Amino acid sequence: MRPVGISILSIFLLVIGALVILAGIILALFSAIIATTPRAVEEVARNFSFLPGIPLGLHRTVAPELALAFIGGFTVLMGVVMIVIGRGLWTGANWARWIAIIFFGWNSLTSLLNLLQGQIGSIVSLAINGLIVYYLFSPHVRRFFKASI
Repeated sequence: MRPVGISILSIFLLVIGALVILAGIILALFSAIIATTPRAVEEVARNFSFLPGIPLGLHRTVAPELALAFIGGFTVLMGVVMIVIGRGLWTGANWARWIAIIFFGWNSLTSLLNLLQGQIGSIVSLAINGLIVYYLFSPHVRRFFKASI
């Protein structure tokens, strides 16, 4: 029998994943319109420059609408990942549990880094993501997924 927490987490991932896909599609489709707003152009350039692995000055050469379309595409990809995890958790697939552990563990790490940078609101995200990872390792959840680890 599926634990209630897994049912809730699975439904949450399915619903949020669908909304994230919709948001990514809207962002990608309307990137040219959004990029005409001067404030949006400044924000895209500023945030794009903080991405790791981007050579210095490259953010100035990429058109804001292209950057927004890329972000929209990445957002769609993350939504698909969330739906795949949600469906896998619902069916009791252990691979989905491990992907969920990685996904929520990564979110915990980024929340911790944001907290260390002074974003106090990240403590809520850190706590929720950390509790989900802890829950996915609990004995009754592991039994449901027939996992030995």
